[in-house]
Amino acid sequence: MKKSRHFYRAAILGPVKKGIKLLVLLVLAGCGKDNTETSQPRENFNANTSARPELNVFETPGFWEQANKVITPDGKTNLTTAVSHATWGLKGHHLLIESEVRAGDNMKHNLVVKHFNELAPTNQYQSVWFQDDGLVQGFAGNWRANQGRLDWGLIFPSNIPGLEFTMTETFPKLTDKIFTYNITEQGQAISNGRSTANFLGETIDQPPRAFPPLPEMARLGQAGVWEELQTIKHASGEVKLKGQSRMRWTRSGRCLINEGVVYTENRPEYFLWVKTWDAVEKQYRYAYFFEDGPVHHFVGQWNPQAKSIHWQSVQPPGAIEIREFVKQRGERSWTFTVMDGPNRNSGSGTSKFISK
Repeated sequence: MKKSRHFYRAAILGPVKKGIKLLVLLVLAGCGKDNTETSQPRENFNANTSARPELNVFETPGFWEQANKVITPDGKTNLTTAVSHATWGLKGHHLLIESEVRAGDNMKHNLVVKHFNELAPTNQYQSVWFQDDGLVQGFAGNWRANQGRLDWGLIFPSNIPGLEFTMTETFPKLTDKIFTYNITEQGQAISNGRSTANFLGETIDQPPRAFPPLPEMARLGQAGVWEELQTIKHASGEVKLKGQSRMRWTRSGRCLINEGVVYTENRPEYFLWVKTWDAVEKQYRYAYFFEDGPVHHFVGQWNPQAKSIHWQSVQPPGAIEIREFVKQRGERSWTFTVMDGPNRNSGSGTSKFISK
């Protein structure tokens, strides 16, 4: 997998597909609070069921036990086990799956976010995988109802010459799942594997333990509720929008998950983002999920003198630039620029922690 990981990071990303309306909403994640305003009513992001029927093809929320078999390029077989926990996020619009993979005394963690992109012309099921070393991969899926199967193909990073990465998930019944994957480079097999999973229930006696956040991640925020306000500047004037977010850490301490809402004039706009630290490339990664839309990806560089992160969008490439300042615990601020063809929009915001 190390060789394949190198190829992912050499990818040339695809063209901009969405307009300025979605791009402007993107930068509203984790905005600031005007201290002259009273606190907003607490937003409830929880859900016990999916927000739309298309999402019911995914696995049942709760704990799963999994047995994995991986074949390496030299023909060796590696056997591992895993415990996964699936929960609905963002009012039931996203399924979040945290997994702890065990091989003897060694452990690996990952996070998967599954959702439905109603704006995609085909393969509207989508998922993003976050490995514990910081690798981030995006997939688009096609649901085959007569077979109870999801066929996944890699879409982020894109345009990687000679690399093919496919996965399938089959659900014989609500309490069983079969997962297979295959990776080839230039027609040569790199890795393939198969997993079988069984549903354990909504709770278990000994769930995977939680780890503290990595030092690189701890500076990005803290679990709890944040109130928000952001100013957007454009050709016809300024717009101020309130918002609210709820942050939490994954059990591994390697990902920060944020569920949020922006109160626009027409209707609330909900979003979810995940930030993580890439220990190989020594940079931050950030995936922003629209409520029922696409995913945008960023990379970020830490500036220790300014105590800031310079975020640059890589999907869509180069369209959005954010400078996020985290000079003290419980408060953040930033500026941003959004390019949409010849049009340029900018703005700024601050963010304040309210409560756990």
